[in-house]
Amino acid sequence: METPNCYLFDVGNVILFFDFHKAAEKLAPDCELNALDGYAAVAELTPVMERGEISTEEFLSEAIARVGYRGTSGGFRRVLEDIFTPNAAMLDFIRRRKQEGCPLYMLSNTSEIHASFFEKTYDIFREFDGHIYSYEEGCMKPDRQIYQRVVDKLGVDPSGTHYIDDLAENVTAGQNFGFISYLYAGTDHASFEKQHHAATAG
Repeated sequence: METPNCYLFDVGNVILFFDFHKAAEKLAPDCELNALDGYAAVAELTPVMERGEISTEEFLSEAIARVGYRGTSGGFRRVLEDIFTPNAAMLDFIRRRKQEGCPLYMLSNTSEIHASFFEKTYDIFREFDGHIYSYEEGCMKPDRQIYQRVVDKLGVDPSGTHYIDDLAENVTAGQNFGFISYLYAGTDHASFEKQHHAATAG
């Protein structure tokens, strides 16, 4: 197969590992709910925010009310932001693709809270040429609509786009749309590298 035209990366558990429970545990001492119940209460709101159906301010107000948080909105947001750990192996893969001159894009189900944080916090995001974020588009993976946005807004050719995601339903949706799709497990990056090599060798 020829060298791919471009790469399309999920963010969570591909470029950055994340753990919402980390935030719940940090917030719990200042909340009426314990960490487990607080996590569940906020988790119900997360996809609504990631589809852009409520604003960041509306989300924070509702989440704070649900868990009985006694601090400020800004403090609540700062704890929610800081849930990420960089995936060193994937960061190296991304930098190698950039050195080869391959266009790099992101496709992520995310919110303004997290996108603004990781873009300003981690230098790796300077390597990317564009993105599609669910909260900006009003739709989420694995909906076919968001893959169409990738094509329409980023101008990619699905048949030459290598798409990496950690969720099977998203990978299947990508395959159905025509992307060269990889199901990624952060615990086994080596297998991904082998699969990628096999797909691009020749």
